[in-house]
Amino acid sequence: MIIDSHIHIWNRKMIPDLAVRNYLHPLLENANELEGFMDFKLDADIPFWDYNAIMGEFRETMDVSKIDLAVVLATDFELVGEGRMSNEEYIDWLYETCSCDDRFEPFIGVDPNRGESGLRMIERLVKKYEPRGIKMYPATGFFPDDEKFSKYWDLVDDLGLIVVTHAGMALPPLDEKYCHPLNMMDVAEKHPDMKIIIAHLGGKFHNELFEVMDRCDNVYTDCSALQGWLPSDPGTVIERLRNTAGRYPKRVVFGTDYPLYDTSYSTMQFIRLINEGDWGTQQMKEDLLGNNMARVLGIL
Repeated sequence: MIIDSHIHIWNRKMIPDLAVRNYLHPLLENANELEGFMDFKLDADIPFWDYNAIMGEFRETMDVSKIDLAVVLATDFELVGEGRMSNEEYIDWLYETCSCDDRFEPFIGVDPNRGESGLRMIERLVKKYEPRGIKMYPATGFFPDDEKFSKYWDLVDDLGLIVVTHAGMALPPLDEKYCHPLNMMDVAEKHPDMKIIIAHLGGKFHNELFEVMDRCDNVYTDCSALQGWLPSDPGTVIERLRNTAGRYPKRVVFGTDYPLYDTSYSTMQFIRLINEGDWGTQQMKEDLLGNNMARVLGIL
């Protein structure tokens, strides 16, 4: 069994224009060479190729890589800056888009900065779609352990939602100071029955991850975005898999962050590296690739 616990299906309209401008800024010097790949004037619907939800390509990747289930994470960017689609419109679009294949498992996403209106949004979306989980993205401007968000966590816990939280790097107008794994410690301790997945093995704050996972056995992590070291530095990937999965063999889950890295290192190559790399036993590899996330989702 293979479960990709971390993929994205974006719609250009839900991405704030300010964020797109900031991502494009370092590339402006090469605008002429990149013409046709990106829309530097923001006029087109798809400034980056991976903002286009080509469902046939997603499904083909799953077929080729023998992926049984893919968790699709929705991120609420609406409060970050002006976009062209509300968060609820995006989630409606996402669920409709994912309905083409029962291998897609969409999670909702709601920014805690919405306050009481955010709580009502969660309740509406849960009633409408019955999601298994929720994605939260602290880089939009909040510390998860801030007491003012206690009602948010209480509701998520009461509804039995799995939480996936970003950790590590974020580019302006987002702010990575909010994305430290340690910021989830208090939340996890106060809600021991709530399953929390800290993405990217903690990313650039990987050194904090073990402290949280040592104290909170309801905290998991995914290996998405490790492909950032590939193909140039497979040793770092193997080392992080060995150290993290070796320490928590039942709490590391597979994820790719698809489609972000697929042009440089495909999902199939990543799975092959995990299967063939010298970092753990065959049972550990099977658990990481699918069994652990199946248990989190309650399907195993």
